[in-house]
Amino acid sequence: MDESETAPNDDYEHPDGLDYILESVLMPSDGSKEFKFLADEYNSVLLNPCHCKGACENSEVCAHGGQYEFTEDGSELILRNSANPVIECNDMCKCCRNTCSNRLVYSGPRKHLEIFDSPVYGSKGLRTTAKITKGGYICEYAGELLTVPEARSRLHDNEKLGLMNYILVLNEYTSDKKQQVTIVDPSRRGNIGRYLNHSCEPNCHIAAVRIDCPIPKIGIFAARDIAAKEELCFHYGGEGQYKKMTGGKTCLCGASKCTGFMPNTEIEE
Repeated sequence: MDESETAPNDDYEHPDGLDYILESVLMPSDGSKEFKFLADEYNSVLLNPCHCKGACENSEVCAHGGQYEFTEDGSELILRNSANPVIECNDMCKCCRNTCSNRLVYSGPRKHLEIFDSPVYGSKGLRTTAKITKGGYICEYAGELLTVPEARSRLHDNEKLGLMNYILVLNEYTSDKKQQVTIVDPSRRGNIGRYLNHSCEPNCHIAAVRIDCPIPKIGIFAARDIAAKEELCFHYGGEGQYKKMTGGKTCLCGASKCTGFMPNTEIEE
């Protein structure tokens, strides 16, 4: 992929010296057949450009459009329906970047986000300094793309060494059949998405977003209107479709419906 054409606009950085990346990258090669398959997927391109001359505002006009819509005042694109996978327009599409209404994750994280010391969780967290409308895009949950064996190995090491675990497993289904598993680990290389904490009553949720690659980006969106200075959180269990592997630690979210513990899940085949 040509990084100069596809890299999002991201001016953030880590306060703790980690390797900041703009979007998810491959894990180091381990020579396995699983890695070869992952690398082949990562280097593949979705050859289905749109040929729109308009704004790609709906699925009747654009083969990709229909998942985003503008707010009532026209100031921002927001996610219309989080239940459906999103395919954004890309550099091969004939539409104009400046007028296309189907490029959101493509452009990078929103402004007015800040990493801070969360008094609720006793760790770093992410909050917004400006109001966010329901459906508004926050950022990608970016990190190293892992194979299943590598993810299990890192999970084992994290538990053995008592390290914080950031591995997120995104399971996509068609009806009851699993179609794809995407595993992201931002513990070594990542972006600001790694600082969102878990909540049993989250104000954010995640969605699979594809731009020019079969491997989706994990987009984080506002699940409701979010006030300025409010900490951003999502549910690590992902309501059964998106699972973050954790050690089953005590949950600190303090929500009225808090379960008392963070989700503890396994990678499914």
